[in-house]
Amino acid sequence: MIRIRVDVSQDGLRREVHNSGNLPSLFYEILPMGNATAPAIDGGDFALLAMVPVAMHAMTDLHAEFEVDSVLLDGIEHYQEVWHSWRPDIFKKKIKISTEGEHVRSPALHSSSAAVAAFSSGLDSTFTLSRHLMKDAGRAAKNVQTAVMVHGFDMPLEANDGFEALAKNGLAVCRDLGVDFVTVKTNWRRLIQNWEMTFGVGLASVLHQFSKTHDVALIATEESYQNSPPIWGNSFWSDRFFSSSRLRIELDGGAYDRIERARYLGRYSNLIPFIRVCYAGPRTGQNCGTCPKCILTKLNFLAAGVAEPWPFPQGLTADLVDKMPIKNPWQETFLKIILSKIEKNPAIDAAITRAVRYRLKRHRYRSFWKTHLRDRVASIF
Repeated sequence: MIRIRVDVSQDGLRREVHNSGNLPSLFYEILPMGNATAPAIDGGDFALLAMVPVAMHAMTDLHAEFEVDSVLLDGIEHYQEVWHSWRPDIFKKKIKISTEGEHVRSPALHSSSAAVAAFSSGLDSTFTLSRHLMKDAGRAAKNVQTAVMVHGFDMPLEANDGFEALAKNGLAVCRDLGVDFVTVKTNWRRLIQNWEMTFGVGLASVLHQFSKTHDVALIATEESYQNSPPIWGNSFWSDRFFSSSRLRIELDGGAYDRIERARYLGRYSNLIPFIRVCYAGPRTGQNCGTCPKCILTKLNFLAAGVAEPWPFPQGLTADLVDKMPIKNPWQETFLKIILSKIEKNPAIDAAITRAVRYRLKRHRYRSFWKTHLRDRVASIF
């Protein structure tokens, strides 16, 4: 069993999670921007949550040298069961967890329910942030007071200049919407084995550090409920297990696909220049305009009827679509959704529609022959 403890710097801006074994140490550095203030530390719940997938992969039990919220402990139990069943190659063992004690915290003492939102300046998180702050979420609308951007997740730790540029865009959006903006730098992604299957718990560990002054934490869904991958790191099926008695984790926006989210943001065109979606191009904090994520986002704006200018260095052309790599099944799925919308719209450039259709056909053709040849080779040998 490995023991974990939390050390906090005197100014409260650096939180370190150390362990008695050979697991890597974990850190978080808090940097409020503009007029925002740093969140006061409120126990070690975040630290235990962050270390669970690491320990499950290492197949080692954990002892937290601090008290842990009993609601969160119950949730972690369910989280382990789900993910050990789904992906035993990553979550190799359902580990035992012990603590120095359990508690259920009383509700926060602030006068009105306050929310914190994970914010990357991307299409999904901008949609979530704006629809709550603009009171367009109906009864689900939350009183978002803080937006949090993480350095070390999508933007690598070594890309300091890129993150600085990204954070400036994020600050501009938050100032426009009237919400505090805080960045958190962490090496958590370097500790885990599979980012795509674990990043939900990483985000939750960051957001739990705001539980002293916030009751709800919002994480934007990757896609709509209909189009979401069934097994994914940011899952509305399992992210609810990250809640505690003090902080409720909510996934947001699942009733809307990316085309609908783009259409909504078209109502607030002042936010569109600050949207950053690129992760495959150079890590400059700007959109490259030519990677699959950038091209798909352009197509989303096109299908949504949002007129240019868009936040890319070049427009959308049939040639860009024709050369777009399709690296996973979800990109193919998103292209199919886009095609179903644009081929019904005669106002859209027919060359773009043809390019999407033929790109999907080529991909299906290559996938078929790749599978066929693989099966033929397997049958021979």
